[in-house]
Amino acid sequence: MPQKLQNKNGSGLVTIPKDFLDRDGLLTEDGNPEDRVVSVERLDSGAYILRVCDERGDLPELAECDAIQRVAAQQLLTDDVYGGPADD
Repeated sequence: MPQKLQNKNGSGLVTIPKDFLDRDGLLTEDGNPEDRVVSVERLDSGAYILRVCDERGDLPELAECDAIQRVAAQQLLTDDVYGGPADD
């Protein structure tokens, strides 16, 4: 679901859809987002990742993220150990 990048004091701003927050248990009983710390990191040109800190303030490891593990596994299956296409 694409959004328009908004300007907020010279920084880009987007929102996290409420149903995403609900799926991750990040809404209060009133249906508002919890007061949590988040980290935004640039992965590549036009690609960013947002991670929500746990209650202690710790960030989840990227390597423990299911989506990251799927991408890594797919890369291993399609490339050889030298980064080239795997022989069929």
